[in-house]
Amino acid sequence: MFGAFVELVTAPFGFWHRQRLEVVTTEIGIAGLAPAFDGYRIAYLSDLHKSAIVPRWWLERAVRSAIEVRPDLIALGGDFVHDDVRYAPGLAELLAPLAAPDGVVAVLGNHDHYIGPGHVRDALRAAGIVELLNVPKILRRGDAELAVAGVGDLQCEVIDFVAAVGSVPPHVPRIVLSHDPDVFAYWPAEHRLDLMISGHTHGGQAYLPILGPPFVPSQFGLRYLKGLFREGERQLYVSRGVGASGVPFRWGCPAELTVIVLRPS
Repeated sequence: MFGAFVELVTAPFGFWHRQRLEVVTTEIGIAGLAPAFDGYRIAYLSDLHKSAIVPRWWLERAVRSAIEVRPDLIALGGDFVHDDVRYAPGLAELLAPLAAPDGVVAVLGNHDHYIGPGHVRDALRAAGIVELLNVPKILRRGDAELAVAGVGDLQCEVIDFVAAVGSVPPHVPRIVLSHDPDVFAYWPAEHRLDLMISGHTHGGQAYLPILGPPFVPSQFGLRYLKGLFREGERQLYVSRGVGASGVPFRWGCPAELTVIVLRPS
């Protein structure tokens, strides 16, 4: 309750018109990626945090920007709303314009569960968005295949690795959406993972000189803060996200629309 009070009081001081939504385009090599998927573009939006401290027009800008980069697929990384169910209405209308040739897919985040995930799931369905809850989606270009899977939230759901990717043939590259990047550290060795795309950390949201971010919601501290990571044959990309939580601003850590371009490796 105190947190909600602080957000309501500080909301008028957000000055979102001074904030910057940075389009970050990153080329990532994927082992065994078929030539038909060379240059495949994924637009990734995470951590919208629809609430009193993130204005709707800012989120609408992010949605428009995701469409304007002309992706093959749009992926949404969870935390669509903040900690109060009253922010759920209007979510479907906000997300409905999103469209791409291979559709729009999503996973939920911890804040979506705090208000009751049913509200968010109803909005996603109404907007024509497919939730990948421990399930893969197989993309095809002729005989070539690429799997995009999603897993449940680390804090609030059961993650079923077998259900998420167990049915995907071993030769097919796999991209996995996980709201929380900590899942990357727990991914079982027996299941192939080429790339995980996550959010959750906000990149620290406020990046202080010398000190860095005052708080990172991760078991591993700064290990998976933001950007691209590689551990062995596996890769992880962590987006800084679109919105904010706790305080109505970002400092030294601009909001991000991620555009991932896949290349054969």
